[in-house]
Amino acid sequence: MLQTLTFTGVGRMIQMQASFLRYESGSAGGADEGIRVRADGSDLGTYYPGDAVELPRECSAWEIAPNSGACAGIVRLGVGRVQSARLVGNVRVIDAERDKVAAGVCFRAAPSATGNAPVCQIYNPAASGKNLFIMSARGGALAADSWGVRVTATQHAGIASQAPNLSVGSSVAPVALIRTDATSAAVAAPRFYASGYMQANQDAGVEFRRPLMIPPGFGIDFYINAPSNTLRANFEWEEWPV
Repeated sequence: MLQTLTFTGVGRMIQMQASFLRYESGSAGGADEGIRVRADGSDLGTYYPGDAVELPRECSAWEIAPNSGACAGIVRLGVGRVQSARLVGNVRVIDAERDKVAAGVCFRAAPSATGNAPVCQIYNPAASGKNLFIMSARGGALAADSWGVRVTATQHAGIASQAPNLSVGSSVAPVALIRTDATSAAVAAPRFYASGYMQANQDAGVEFRRPLMIPPGFGIDFYINAPSNTLRANFEWEEWPV
């Protein structure tokens, strides 16, 4: 009495007697996975993977209209009810990270700086139209000393190479600018988010349990206080519209 049916981003009209619909699974490459459902012309609202609806009567015409043209998935339709006690949260987290990479919003950079108290920076230009979500900031240096991670409105002078997209071959370039400097004390109104002591030639840093959001007009620095030092840093972040 139940059938499993597929749909694509263009949507699908299904002629079938049914009183139950379940959105089994769907993927949109990081875009909206929601679908709009209509039964006999009546709007039943927006559904996401795992959602279901059971009507008090059977309908003969079901319309599936994805919110995104990139969405494709599976629905189960018929007379009856399907229940499940499975826990699928970990699977959805893995799928979400994969989809974000496929959508071209994930980046990684590995700049380096040499001089007195060197600093490496990711800077979000004032007119970028995007927020940066910093996932991690790590680094290592030739000489041991205290290190820190701070947010500042100061854009450093040195220009490093552009960061690669984690989707290899993607044409999507980051809005973030990769900057370096050798005077980490020259910072206006810094906000410190992590600090520690780094041994020579041993990496240190922070993995943010919750991403650090950097709005347009601000940057994040990874610095070390040692004079005449060489610092190499590693940043990972995502870029999303404001």
